[in-house]
Amino acid sequence: MNDIIHIAHANGFTGGTYNVLADRLSAHYKVHALDRLAHNPSYPVTDNWTHLIDEMIHHFETSFHQPVIAVGHSLGGVISLLVALRRPDLVKALILLDSPVMTPWQAQGMKLLKMTRLNERIFPIRRIEERQTEWADFNEAQAYFSGKSLMRNFDPRCLADYINSGTEERDGTLHLLFDPQSEANIWRTIPHNIHLQGRLKVPGAVIGGRNSEYFKRLNGAFMKGRLGMKVKWTDGGHMFPLEQPESTADLIHHVARELSGGR
Repeated sequence: MNDIIHIAHANGFTGGTYNVLADRLSAHYKVHALDRLAHNPSYPVTDNWTHLIDEMIHHFETSFHQPVIAVGHSLGGVISLLVALRRPDLVKALILLDSPVMTPWQAQGMKLLKMTRLNERIFPIRRIEERQTEWADFNEAQAYFSGKSLMRNFDPRCLADYINSGTEERDGTLHLLFDPQSEANIWRTIPHNIHLQGRLKVPGAVIGGRNSEYFKRLNGAFMKGRLGMKVKWTDGGHMFPLEQPESTADLIHHVARELSGGR
């Protein structure tokens, strides 16, 4: 029976953005990607992402008949981790891509930021809510997104996949599919309670970008000590999976084999 890799996207992106990475992995696995977290009204965005965990659990239960290798980038990695902690029967192995778990003091700081609403000033919440959501055509959207610092270094194929999978044409205009309000609310409700969890019951690893603004060595050390995860590093920043999709896929394959004992 072939292993299944499930790819969970970062906040604001879609599963189709990872097509280049997924195509590379498809030589070794059956690959599936979740289209859009946080857009099902049955699973609203709430504090600590409780319902988003439920959404992915439901997705796993209804889509697969065997435990999956859960691969997740940023938001998708954290949700995959929380699923693995709650329902290890659904996950064969776990590979996170620049998805930090906060140390206890970081988590306490996050809780305070949320309570005082200072997170509204520190995180790009208001900028996300005011984001442009319509473009005349693909070329206009491409020019817009390629000028954003977050996407400036994307592999051109990944940027094209993001636009093609993350927009839809209505009345001759391209409209963004990932609701900016949902994206902003995800930022508002970042979990501050993961450090209270025990060790993983499935093999797990996290791959961090050496220049990431979010995943730091102290997060890797904490995840290794508290959760029992392997910690790997690769060149690049937070968006390395979409800047270097094929080398990231090869690294995922290598880590997956390592977690399964080389099989």
